[in-house]
Amino acid sequence: MVKIDDKRHQELLDLKKELEKNRPHDVTAMRDWKHSMGKILQELELFK
Repeated sequence: MVKIDDKRHQELLDLKKELEKNRPHDVTAMRDWKHSMGKILQELELFK
């Protein structure tokens, strides 16, 4: 069970890093980006 949690935590960190690198500049894409980043950050809070 712990290995799955650690694996998911690492996946979330990787997704967050990828999103930070590819931050869009147009308004519509930014809304989607913000939603995705919010979901990742929300799930990462569960690991604290």
